[in-house]
Amino acid sequence: MNIARPVPNFRRALQIHYSFKLTNLVLGFAFQILVVKTLRPNDYATYAFFLALLLTMERVFSLGIDRTLLRYVPAYSADGNFESLRILLRKAAIARVASISVAVSLVYLMAVYGGGGVLPDESPLALYSFCIWYIGYAVMTDLEMLAQSWVLHATTAIAGTLDVLARSASVLCLVGLEYKISGVTIIVVSAMTTSLASVFVLARMVWLRSRISRLVIERDKKPSHLAVQGAPVFALSVYASNLGWLMTSPSVIRILAKGGLDVVAFSAFSFAQALCVSIQRSFPGPMVLPSLEPIFARFATSPNLMAALVAIIFKFELICFASFSIVTVLAGEQLIAIISRPEYGQYYYLFPAIMFVLLLQTIYRVGELVASLQLTHVVFLVLWPVSILGTASLYFTVEKWGMVAILLIPILESMVRIAIVMHYNRHSVGWRAIDPVRSLQVCLSASVVIVIALLVRRAFPEFQMALAVSSLFVFFGSLLGARPFRKEELECLALAVPSSPRVLTRSIARLAR
Repeated sequence: MNIARPVPNFRRALQIHYSFKLTNLVLGFAFQILVVKTLRPNDYATYAFFLALLLTMERVFSLGIDRTLLRYVPAYSADGNFESLRILLRKAAIARVASISVAVSLVYLMAVYGGGGVLPDESPLALYSFCIWYIGYAVMTDLEMLAQSWVLHATTAIAGTLDVLARSASVLCLVGLEYKISGVTIIVVSAMTTSLASVFVLARMVWLRSRISRLVIERDKKPSHLAVQGAPVFALSVYASNLGWLMTSPSVIRILAKGGLDVVAFSAFSFAQALCVSIQRSFPGPMVLPSLEPIFARFATSPNLMAALVAIIFKFELICFASFSIVTVLAGEQLIAIISRPEYGQYYYLFPAIMFVLLLQTIYRVGELVASLQLTHVVFLVLWPVSILGTASLYFTVEKWGMVAILLIPILESMVRIAIVMHYNRHSVGWRAIDPVRSLQVCLSASVVIVIALLVRRAFPEFQMALAVSSLFVFFGSLLGARPFRKEELECLALAVPSSPRVLTRSIARLAR
């Protein structure tokens, strides 16, 4: 595999992501804990429902704009094809304005004709604040795609930091003033901070527009030959993929769960899901893959390099998931008592189950990334029946089966989805990126550690936290025997890691074979 030529801005992309994004994720994690401790279950259920509705609407009305920007903007920028870039951005802006208009109209219709059973709070303050929150979030999503395309990760990362800090400070001030905080209060604060963050990013991009044109052009690179006329087709295929995934996404599952769970169970599930999503965003897959997609788009003709990069990211993701599962299975009840409300303690089993669903979605994301870069669009349409069946099954069984349906059906649907995507990628780098044999060895090591630790916990139930920490060290030691990484993957890691912490690559080299 030829990896002699470093990927442009590769190290910089990872450094910026791991410095700023990790800070944002820690702050976001703290904000989730602050909110769940501040709000009563009824109020938290209202906030959680509107947050799920926000994420669902953003995906429904995204029209594939975000991923289209990630695919075309880096190529046009690298080629210096600014005429096609202007056409693309103009069409994307028109499509975004139209989608926002339709989304806001839909919220109005739900409030007027929903009969009080659709939205948990239909007060004017809640509806107006939610619409402003949605508009700011949708615009911010597109701006983040542009920032990643032009390798301006610091701009959106700083905006995210300011957003979470302002949101947390506002809630703390209200608590200090002994103001009665409700779910609508959190929505109002979120609408204000998200809108200000999007304005900051937009102003920053306008300020840096002259520098962008000088930084992104690569004169020694062959033209990408991407026609702007093909952007709508690409957007449609991505949109089909998004809708197919959306039908059983965490936000939709949360909305459907509201009809089958009581208030406390729904609040506990919403908190566990939100916390798992926040924690998983600090894992290598969600943190690194989005920043690398523009780089992959420029080097889609180097499948071996792409497979090695994705494989090492996914394996680190798998190790993080296994570590999280060990801790939450062995000491989840104690952790919930510390970071949330006492009434949620009995639902500690939700953490490893939800995280497993998120891991399956990361595997699907890898397959989707490979299919998108190789323009294998038909697979996204094939997935629609699977998504429709999964959503319908959850809708009709959640009231009877409750939490069992909420956890089991998404797992089964994700497995079928992965099997279909990998079937279409069987002749590409998709399987090499997942590396099933080595990945299963990691999962088997974690499973054995958990089973043995559970047996020990029956004899010493008072040492759950200490047992969880000890089990983590045993699991990390077992990786020395499993050695999940390949040598060529470590060569790619050496390109990404700065020259100073070479001890990291030397340590990981012991896990390669």
